[in-house]
Amino acid sequence: MMLKKLRDCWGFSPTVDRNVALVEGFLKGKRYADLAQEHGLSSTRVRQIIERADRLVGGGILTEAKPSKASPRTEYMVDYPYVWKLAEMHRLGSVTARHFFAALERAGSLERLVDKMKRLPGGARTIRELARLVWQKETGESPWPAMKRSSIAIVEPMCPVDHPDRGLQCQLALEPALQDLVERAAESGWTEEEIAYVLLDLAGARLKG
Repeated sequence: MMLKKLRDCWGFSPTVDRNVALVEGFLKGKRYADLAQEHGLSSTRVRQIIERADRLVGGGILTEAKPSKASPRTEYMVDYPYVWKLAEMHRLGSVTARHFFAALERAGSLERLVDKMKRLPGGARTIRELARLVWQKETGESPWPAMKRSSIAIVEPMCPVDHPDRGLQCQLALEPALQDLVERAAESGWTEEEIAYVLLDLAGARLKG
């Protein structure tokens, strides 16, 4: 159970198997020096990994087991094991997943975190996107409101089609509406990178006809 909890906490880190093996070996009575030689690490590094593992599970490896004093972040990592896979699948990164758990710990619950993200749509875009994905998996629906049609008026062209300034005028006319579209898409949970790529794809498809 303890090793499974550690695996959930470490997520899909490339060193998760090695770290769990270190803890497992230590629990079976192997010394730091033996583990260091076995895994090609220094004894100091082995000790650091095992000490961190002990803190993650609230004791029971090096110190007396006190689960009640474990960080809520650890419990969230165990309760939401698929978050790492969501981050990996959507290319948000394992670091973002750790930041998500830290934000979840500060908020106290997924509901409060989502509520905070709704009130602060401009902050922590990648964490916001991960919160949206987790909420959607938990409840089956997106927490962000559907996008509405923009009410921003687009200025009519002031020069003929063959005028050299026509392109610049079109850019100035569309820029406010485009900015509004990007902001509302971000508020709905899409990342800046996703929005930019999709806009490029849509523009390219329209040019091709």
